[in-house]
Amino acid sequence: MKLFDAFQIRRGDLAALVGAGGKTSAMFALGEEAAERGFRAVLTTTTRIYFPGKASGRPVITAGGRKIVDLVRDALGSSPLVVAGSGTGEGKKLLGVEREIPGRFLEAGADLVVVEADGAAGRPFKAPREWEPVIPDGVTAVIPVVGIDCLGRPLTDGCVHRPEMAAALTGMDPGRTINPAAVAAVFLHPRGYRKDVPPGSRWVPFINKVETAGELEMARELAFLLGRGGAERVVIGAARSGCPVCEVLEF
Repeated sequence: MKLFDAFQIRRGDLAALVGAGGKTSAMFALGEEAAERGFRAVLTTTTRIYFPGKASGRPVITAGGRKIVDLVRDALGSSPLVVAGSGTGEGKKLLGVEREIPGRFLEAGADLVVVEADGAAGRPFKAPREWEPVIPDGVTAVIPVVGIDCLGRPLTDGCVHRPEMAAALTGMDPGRTINPAAVAAVFLHPRGYRKDVPPGSRWVPFINKVETAGELEMARELAFLLGRGGAERVVIGAARSGCPVCEVLEF
């Protein structure tokens, strides 16, 4: 199964990826899958991501303000998949657009817009600060992501972005071993990854980097905790794999 089907992507969706542990990989995988199905898709960010450049194989458009919308409209005329940002920053970063811009890409002719709406500094797990995540206006699907490789590791900066926030939301002491209950607590907390999810939008957690039988067992344990907490659908997989979805659990 592809991520496109697992997340039940529809024409006209504006999907936001939040959390940690493979958001960028999942975003590009979704974009390529959409293009294969005849969708015109835009990949963008409201924070910042590593500048994809020629490595993406797709046009990368940068401009400030609403000018980016016109440039993306033109680019979609020759490519089914476009990457867009407001500019470039230090450390080879593609800078994010304002919250209202992703929805305008749909008005400009995109069938799907996928937004990386959170930063994690390369860690597999994180908890959001007050201003995070940066959910775009008009979002129809929010996909919180976690890397399974955070489990069994200590709740410290080496593994967790914003470990002090994760400790506050889980009640764990810094340095304690991260278990599925701790991850579920952050995902389900109203100041975690339930925050700023608009009524009516889909909320579909993605447990990423699952490649072995042992990792799948741990992912299922986490998925069931999320299901008990109100998740209706949880996707387990590995975004960089040729077969990116292992299982979809419905509750």
